[in-house]
Amino acid sequence: MRIAMFTDVFPPSVNGVASSILLLSKELVKRGHYVKIFTPAIKKGRLTKKKLEGIEVSYCSSIPSLLYPDIKLGLPFYPNTVYQLMKDKIDIVHFHTPIFMGAAGILAAKMLGKPIVGTFHTYFMEPEYLKVIGLDIMGDTVGKMLVKLGWKYANMYYNSANLITTPTEETRKMLVTYKIKRPTRTISNGVRPPTLPHSALTQHHTSKTLLYVGRLSKEKNLDILVKAFSLVHAKKPAFKLMIVGDGPYEKKLRAVVAEQKLEKHVIFKGKIPFEKLLNSNIYTRAGIFVTASTSETQGLSIVEGMSYGLPVVGVAKRGVAELIKDNGLPCKSANAKEIARNILKIIDSPELAKKMSLESLRMAKKYAIENITAEFEKTYKDLIAGKKSSSGLKNFFSKVRKKLV
Repeated sequence: MRIAMFTDVFPPSVNGVASSILLLSKELVKRGHYVKIFTPAIKKGRLTKKKLEGIEVSYCSSIPSLLYPDIKLGLPFYPNTVYQLMKDKIDIVHFHTPIFMGAAGILAAKMLGKPIVGTFHTYFMEPEYLKVIGLDIMGDTVGKMLVKLGWKYANMYYNSANLITTPTEETRKMLVTYKIKRPTRTISNGVRPPTLPHSALTQHHTSKTLLYVGRLSKEKNLDILVKAFSLVHAKKPAFKLMIVGDGPYEKKLRAVVAEQKLEKHVIFKGKIPFEKLLNSNIYTRAGIFVTASTSETQGLSIVEGMSYGLPVVGVAKRGVAELIKDNGLPCKSANAKEIARNILKIIDSPELAKKMSLESLRMAKKYAIENITAEFEKTYKDLIAGKKSSSGLKNFFSKVRKKLV
């Protein structure tokens, strides 16, 4: 198959969505498929092309993102996109972000009559993300109105697809609740299982490091996580919290750490590129993966932690609820005391930690990128086979002409 993906985030950007797209694309290429990525250029300039481990990448003209300085946004239409899809004989279009690159992919696919897959990666319209742009201070009435408008915007994009995939069943159900009309299917994000010996993945109970990996942004509730660690540290002073990632909330978070007098006990590792992180010993050195986020459609870094055998403590909301079973302790809410209490339960019971570690390893097997790619492969083939041959440029322009007459 010949697959085109459209996304506003892709390496060198470091985040879960970018990492999941890269892993899926690499595995598709490994299986003999052609993959072309359309994504905004990080630096200024005209469209440039690059080959990345067998993946064709077109870095398109971009504009700055107002919310995240390190992320660029594409434009809603590129005149030569249709030509490129025709030239490359693309069979199917898969968009990952409901922003400008997604629009460019949808428009080009509609003009060529190609099937479209859309993946819902982010609850960008929910209250947690309103915090990021400061709209949470406008009150409940305005907040509810903005959430409603946000879902209408999301529906406009995703109802343009032939099929919508979500990384968790919880997210799929939420799309149905908010009147997404197109067929939906749960296909997880994938991870690359570590090639380390089993013994290296089952000794986490000896570690005195708690680990968070992810973006440092307001919606992640990192201030609550630091306050939870403060409670843990009061009883277990030898323990440290390691934070991997960067983002717009870093300055504020460091202030919270200072306020809690934890500067010597919270380690900021900064942004680490995806492949470098997996090849490092950061996951193997940690004892528990911790998060207070309630905004995840899944939480790829949690799945990565599970693949290294880490027990998990997190808030059982949205996608995270599906990841914490017997492999960790779920919290009912983003409450510092409850999070701390669950962390301490695992620390105080090495046998429990060992059992959770083994369960994380067992659960993570189904998220192996080989299994996830096989699901997407079948999805693509089914859509391509089911697409009517009558659609295409001729049919598209015929519809346009009828509307104009």
